[in-house]
Order: sequence, then structure tokens, then C-alpha cells
Amino acid sequence: MGDHRPKILVLSRNYPNRAVPLLGVWVEGLVKHCLDRCDLKVISVVPYCPPLPGLGTQFTRFRQVEYARSADGIEILHPRFLLAPGYRFHRFEAASYYGSVSRLVDRLRERFPFEIIHAHFSYPDGCVAAKLGARYGVPVVVTEHAPWRPWMDEHPAVLRQALAAYEHWSFLVGVGTNVREEVRHFAGDSPKLRVIPLGVDGSVFTLGNGGMSFRPRQILFAGVIRHVKGLDILLKAMRLLADRNDPATLVVVGESFYPKYQRAFQDARLLSEELKLQDRVEFAGKKTQAELARTMRDSAVLVMPSRKESLGLVLVEALACGTPVVATRCGGPEDIVTEETGLLVPPDDPEALATAVQQVLDHRDEYSPATLREYALGKFAWQHVAAQYIELYQDALALGVRQ
Repeated sequence: MGDHRPKILVLSRNYPNRAVPLLGVWVEGLVKHCLDRCDLKVISVVPYCPPLPGLGTQFTRFRQVEYARSADGIEILHPRFLLAPGYRFHRFEAASYYGSVSRLVDRLRERFPFEIIHAHFSYPDGCVAAKLGARYGVPVVVTEHAPWRPWMDEHPAVLRQALAAYEHWSFLVGVGTNVREEVRHFAGDSPKLRVIPLGVDGSVFTLGNGGMSFRPRQILFAGVIRHVKGLDILLKAMRLLADRNDPATLVVVGESFYPKYQRAFQDARLLSEELKLQDRVEFAGKKTQAELARTMRDSAVLVMPSRKESLGLVLVEALACGTPVVATRCGGPEDIVTEETGLLVPPDDPEALATAVQQVLDHRDEYSPATLREYALGKFAWQHVAAQYIELYQDALALGVRQ
């Protein structure tokens, strides 16, 4: 691109805000690390909460989100859109989204003549981006963070919209190989399908104290607590470790900010009690990234027992802190975990998980923190990821608009 700084409009429902400060921190990370080569503005819609009595805090909290703000020199706009709870009206979300942003984008374009629209998630953001791209005659890049199966199998109306929009996207980037392959299953092979991982901030996720100070039998789980994350499998593995007289303990970092996830959180607590693990399991709640990094450095191993993952960035963050990992073969972790960085096991297998965790704990001194960090930053540092997107933007501008 030479000295030209392309103007990028980012569309992403998933972006940190006052109500959900950790939502889409990976999108924020990419935006920040593209700033030295691009000019960017962000539109991140939030649900409209009508002034009605009796609404739960899961809805009313969005009232506190500003309509416009600036962070790290980035202008972020938060228009409201109508969003029904659950998935019953899922197929109408793109239409509601487009209706809420179209006039705003008209006004924004007068002072910020964007040359590319970069949407995160195919639906609804990518579908809205396709309409806006056609409206303004600019190319569209979409980053898909979610596997398409079983999501698209269960919502055929959404799939039809995504496939129609796909024809107008210059590129669709999967954050993991499995994401690309699942899109290919529905959309067919195409050179527009790419893979670029998410990035890790090496200034936050650091070794600290020479990378050697940790609690020898402390296991860490970090993530949104919901069924697909497999915390129930890890708790069953903890019971097996206890039965083997292993003194291992587990710290659970994370929250469940949607109602259906909150049920999964309560189920996990109940299961911990049923398995008589109260003295071995700590539910530590939500932590900032800096606090999470400290907990990673304190832990002997991070475990991701997921049933399905598009990538599994928390694995990379742990490795950047010098902590080895154990994960399931559920899609994303296969792009990350090697024999040098940890172990992979089948999903939904507490016995295999317990054995792998115990193996890493017993041989923890064989994992060099410096080597783990070098691997994580060499492949996943935000600088490398941002450079790949800069090149992709250049390719999109060269290709022009897809009709």
C-alpha cells in the first residue's frame, strides 16, 4: 500500500463496551494493532432496551453503553438495534441491524470515506456489510470466529442469507483451519477462503519472575462457562485425579453473562458439589486480562476441555505466559497445540483428560517457559496477525468490489 493509509470501517457486534467489557477483546486487539498502517472506525451495535418495568439486568445493562466514545484514538459508535431474546427470530437480526446502522453509516461516510468494510462474524455483521459494500461500492472482508456447524445446519434461513452475502465478500477469513473447512462445506472451495489466527498481546501475557514461579499442582480453566466449553468434563477428571490421590487443585476463571450460560454456570457449581470437590475447585469469577495473565503464570497447566472451538486463544495466552496446555481435539486447538507445548485428548473423555493433565503435571519441568513463549509469539503475536490483515486489505483493494 506504500504510504497510503486505507480507511477501514469495522462492523462488529462483539466489541468491548461498558456493559460487557471483555466482549470481543480479540476484535479490539486487531483494530489497535492495525492503527499504525490504517485509519479505522468501529460500529458495534448493542441491543435496544425499551423503558419497560420488570426487565432483567441482562437487558437493562446495555442502557449504560454510550452511543459514541473514543478509546486508544479509535472512534467507536454504539447504535441500538432490536434484538429478540433467544434464537426464535435469529433470521431477522441482519435486517434489524442494517436498519439501525444505514443512516449512521451515511453520515459517517461524509467525514470518513472508508475504502473497505471489515465485518466480524458472517451473520449478522457480514450480511449487513455485504449490503453496505454494495451501497457504497467498497470491498468487504469478513472474519468468521465461529464454526458453521451445527449453527448453520440448525438455522437454514440464516445460512441462505450468509451464502447470498458470501458472493459479495472479497475474502472470508477463518480464525482456524476448521472454520475455513466448515464454510467450504457449505459454500464450496474458493481462493477467497483464508485462515488468519487471532493474536496474543505479548505485553500483557508475559513470563514474569523469570517464568519459573508457579504452584506445582494448580490447574487453570479460563473461559465463558457454557456447555460447549466442557467444564463438566474437567470436573469429572478432577474427581478421577482425587481418587488417584493426586493433590491437584483447579481454578475456574470466567463468567456466564447470558441467561442460558448462567444456567450452565450453576450446573457446574452443583456438579462440583456432587463430586465433593469443594476443597479442590475455586470459582474465581471474571478477571481482567492482566489478572488472567497472573493466574496463568501461577498455574502449572491450563486445560481447555471444549467440545468445539474455532481456535482457542486462551491456549496461546497461556503459552505466552510460559504455561503448558492440555486441550481436546475439537477443531481449533489442533492449530495450536504441539508435542512441545502440551497434549491433545478426545473430547468428552474424563479419563483421557485426567491422564493427560497428570502427565503434564508430573513432567512440568520438561516444558521450558521461554520456549513456550517463543512459540506463541512467533506464530500468534498481534504484530504478525495485523501484518497479514494489512496485506489482505491491499489484495481486497486491488480486486475491487464483487458484484
